[in-house]
Amino acid sequence: MKKISILHLYLLIFLYSLIANFAHPVTPSFIKELGLHDYMFGLAFGCMAFTNFLFSPFWGKMSSKYGAGKIFSFAFLGYGAMQLCFGLSTQEWQICLARLGGGFFISAISVSQMIYVIKNSENKGHDLAITATLSAVVSPFGFLIGGFIGDYSIFLTFVIQAVGLVLTGLLSFAILGDSETEKVAIRASEINPFTDFIRSKDLIAGFVFLFLIMVICSSFASTCYEQCFNYYIKDQFNFPSSYNGILKAGVGFIALLANWLITMRLLKTNTFKTVTYVFSILFMMLMAVIFVNDMVPFIIINVIFFGCNSIYLPLLQDMMTKRNKERSSEMVGLFNATRSMGMVFGSLFAGFIYGFGPKLSFVFSAIAFFICIFVSIAHAKKANA
Repeated sequence: MKKISILHLYLLIFLYSLIANFAHPVTPSFIKELGLHDYMFGLAFGCMAFTNFLFSPFWGKMSSKYGAGKIFSFAFLGYGAMQLCFGLSTQEWQICLARLGGGFFISAISVSQMIYVIKNSENKGHDLAITATLSAVVSPFGFLIGGFIGDYSIFLTFVIQAVGLVLTGLLSFAILGDSETEKVAIRASEINPFTDFIRSKDLIAGFVFLFLIMVICSSFASTCYEQCFNYYIKDQFNFPSSYNGILKAGVGFIALLANWLITMRLLKTNTFKTVTYVFSILFMMLMAVIFVNDMVPFIIINVIFFGCNSIYLPLLQDMMTKRNKERSSEMVGLFNATRSMGMVFGSLFAGFIYGFGPKLSFVFSAIAFFICIFVSIAHAKKANA
């Protein structure tokens, strides 16, 4: 029964990863069409990541109390509504509000799907890797579809995305089983997101602290890089939305190969040590991106980088499952919160620094991965002590 539930979850993650990415390739064109500031590409994503960060521990607790499956299903409906509001926005403050609301529900989706796997899977590391791989491989094809729809109508892209998310939520209610639930009344204090961080302070120490530093730095690096790249190819090369989608489809094939041929094998190794080599490769590839200016080699290196960038997340998730098993839901909330914190800083940094130099985001992404290399070495020593 649990195996069937996990397979159903795979299907829902496939649909979510596809539909949730429809709007990403049209966002740069949307911002330019409205005549907004360049920094809005980073600020909009940063708003989403901010509420994702704030409410991750909260959703971790709610998933344990009321069932991860129920929270997962409910969140799609809210996220669909927020994306429709995003598409109807005409001013910067409206976009920010829509993205703040979107992040609240994305947080619920991200946390509940990981908790669902942990509570229902007999091979947690493997199944978490599958969910991360599905997202990495399918997301680019969402870019592709959204990019082509966006060439016809940007608003239509948001409408189709909103409808798709709501339908996915309804399908989730119909087919997704659930783990045990605990009927406990929600107190007002539990709605305060900072309360959850304070209660987890004993968990954030030593070994776990180093792990979370890795998570936030790698998330910063990936987000800062990706948000800049999406806007960079529109601003510098004047690529239409469909070109962005085509590039991400290429990334999807490379991510599939990378995860099929490499990630699954790496999960059988000592991931505490292996992740250091992955961060080192990503750092060297970003150095190449910084110094290449011609369009064709620049695009080729970036597509390969995107594919390789999908490898480290399954490794981090595997490492997460190997510690603090008795507080797994709490650990998942902290993991998603710190990852979202990296997204906040990464997206905001990319948006506001772009005016000082289009490639500065790539430079700081490389620095963040460089920090990950040394933190992962220290983390591995503590893990194997």
